[in-house]
Amino acid sequence: MSLLSDIRRQALTKGLFGGSRPWLLLGIAAWTFRGLQWALRPEPKVVYRSKLEVGETIVLTNEPAAPTRRQRKKLRKAEKRSDRKAERLSRRA
Repeated sequence: MSLLSDIRRQALTKGLFGGSRPWLLLGIAAWTFRGLQWALRPEPKVVYRSKLEVGETIVLTNEPAAPTRRQRKKLRKAEKRSDRKAERLSRRA
């Protein structure tokens, strides 16, 4: 939990229910800050919008993410290992 959520929880118990004025004021400030964060959050971006006719369907796909540098390096090392192993086996035969 974050510090702000702890303050909001304490403000409810000590300020609102316990009657502590400083905690109540701190709680009001914390809840106001949380409300502003919620109100100022970015709007979701619309990627595509179209009206569907009767009988039309939508197919949603999720392409896999591109491999990271670490994954690419690991694949290259594995390929080198398999190449060396194949070369050793071909020498024996």
